[in-house]
Amino acid sequence: MATATELDRDTTQLVFRASLDALAEPGELRELPEAGLPAALLPLLSLADLDTPVFTDTEHDAVRTATGSPLVPPERARLAAVLGDTVPLHRFPAGSAAAPERAALITLAVAGFSAGTALQLTGPGVPGSRELRVRGLPDDFTAQRAALSGFPAGPDLLLVAPDGRLAGLPRSTRVEGAS
Repeated sequence: MATATELDRDTTQLVFRASLDALAEPGELRELPEAGLPAALLPLLSLADLDTPVFTDTEHDAVRTATGSPLVPPERARLAAVLGDTVPLHRFPAGSAAAPERAALITLAVAGFSAGTALQLTGPGVPGSRELRVRGLPDDFTAQRAALSGFPAGPDLLLVAPDGRLAGLPRSTRVEGAS
């Protein structure tokens, strides 16, 4: 298996583009390149730098080695990768109406995008509405998401499956349980 220090420039650019595209078109699945690392770790590794406070519930040494970023608790993170135990979304910075850029970008590992919980998405980047099915979300995911600060504040989310497929849920997207 590759180490985090082996994430090359081309892979970093592909991850960056897939992440941006996923956030621009909420619920549209995108593909991350194979990198020999947990797929849910790739956005953090591609975006973090020496000054970016990051949180990860696993892979601490890999993240520290690859990015040099300070590892912080969820409340202080600007980038986060939640690969194992679920961390409640309210623990991450939501920014504010005056400073929405202070919100975290959270990468959340999920089991997959077939079957699972049906989410109904509306908002910018979604023509009308879009259904997204996700396996492996916390049971109270929609309630957690609804409790976050309203737009323009609130964290952005990238849901990433082990096969490298990802979907973006930016703070501007309204997420409800599908009926």
